[in-house]
Amino acid sequence: MEIPVQEYEAIEVRAAAKEDERAIKLLVRGERLNPLGLRWSRFLVATDNSGIVGAVQLREHFDGSRELGSLVVRKDARGKGVATRLIDALLLTASSRVFMITGAPFAQHYERWGFQRLEPANAPAPVCRNYRFRRFGGALAFLVGRRPNRPVVLVRAAPALLYAVGGAAPRPGRNRRVVPAGIRPPS
Repeated sequence: MEIPVQEYEAIEVRAAAKEDERAIKLLVRGERLNPLGLRWSRFLVATDNSGIVGAVQLREHFDGSRELGSLVVRKDARGKGVATRLIDALLLTASSRVFMITGAPFAQHYERWGFQRLEPANAPAPVCRNYRFRRFGGALAFLVGRRPNRPVVLVRAAPALLYAVGGAAPRPGRNRRVVPAGIRPPS
């Protein structure tokens, strides 16, 4: 199915506002993602003429570690590059390592941004806690008859380290790397 260019281009990524809080929570909880720590001020949202179609947050933990979390796209907006645009915009603001937890079948997808697998025991304590929370949720899903995805921890080096060790710069998704309104890249 071809996606009309004008429909795709109509998606805007911006920093979340207080009035987006309810829509963010509905999206995240509707996909059975981690319902804890959903502070609207840490989110970026993707919008089109129908409202919020996607969201992602950068959790900043007490120990200084950062975790990409709560990446969600409304079902009717999937396949239009919304998640790619959200991740691109979020990583523009990240000046240190970023961790994330995802299902094992999806881990390879995040390599384009420089994410690599990490043993959960080597992750910072808050990320490890969220990993255990996700595994517990998977066990509960199994008990109620759903097939759980085995979680994995991923890490992306700080941008300066990616270049310093001769690594390739993280490729943006299929979209241009344009700084969305309300988003400040690292200085």
